[in-house]
Amino acid sequence: MATATRHQTGEALPRPLIAIGVPFVGVLLIAFFLIRGFPYDKLGELIANRIEQSHGIHLAIGDVGPVLQLAGPALESTQLRAQFPNRLPLQIDRALVRPAWSLSWLTGEPALHVELESPSGRADGTLRWNGVASWVGTIRDARPELPPIADWIPIGGLEGILEATLDVSVGELGLEGWVEFQIRDGSISLPGLAVPLPFESLTGAINLGGDAYAKVTSLSFEGPVASGSGSGKIGRAERLDQAPIGFEFQLDIKPSLSLAVSAAGVKVNPGGDAVAKISGTVAKPKIR
Repeated sequence: MATATRHQTGEALPRPLIAIGVPFVGVLLIAFFLIRGFPYDKLGELIANRIEQSHGIHLAIGDVGPVLQLAGPALESTQLRAQFPNRLPLQIDRALVRPAWSLSWLTGEPALHVELESPSGRADGTLRWNGVASWVGTIRDARPELPPIADWIPIGGLEGILEATLDVSVGELGLEGWVEFQIRDGSISLPGLAVPLPFESLTGAINLGGDAYAKVTSLSFEGPVASGSGSGKIGRAERLDQAPIGFEFQLDIKPSLSLAVSAAGVKVNPGGDAVAKISGTVAKPKIR
């Protein structure tokens, strides 16, 4: 006689079953709401209130409704407006959220796949929170001169088209993690330089957190009048504009720009090579 195998009361469910079952149940619940109908406007208000209470971000959510994707049902909202403390408001044209197919559910850590579209760019990735919010994903077709990206860049006058991969979390002292990026067809304004410096490509890698606000482990650029590479860091301070900075770059300057660079305080050798050092603070940088 065949004997049925039963799960005894008190025994833990198998880990593979949890890994598959938890996201699957989430998908089933969303599918149920799709069929039966659900007050998504009330859900949007609840989410906005929770975000404002926990993070101080006032979020105005427009239309909220269900959508179907190959990866499963999702919730989509259009025309959102986020007001961050002491920053310019951010307009989000579209936001989509669904349960992420992630093994982090095994440890009881919720994971959501999030897609955002705004005038300043597009982002998609996985949002997790377990006491600390973290984000792993990409940014595409972004404009670094627009908020919210401009709010996190201490050097003003950076323009172009930004693509980035990042793995960051919100720690006690701010953002922690790493970012790798490339900016195409842009320009940057540097202290003492009368005109913005154009470039065709600017690539870099940044470590956030620890004993510094940011450590730029690598940075290189190629442009029509100059190219170069270097590294440096932005130290800690009570306010970002007071944070000490220290950067050093090896440059190759074209003759058409050598006079302007020399006037900024950087010695340019006859062959066009130069070493630029930037010190001071974020608000008052010094170049030599």
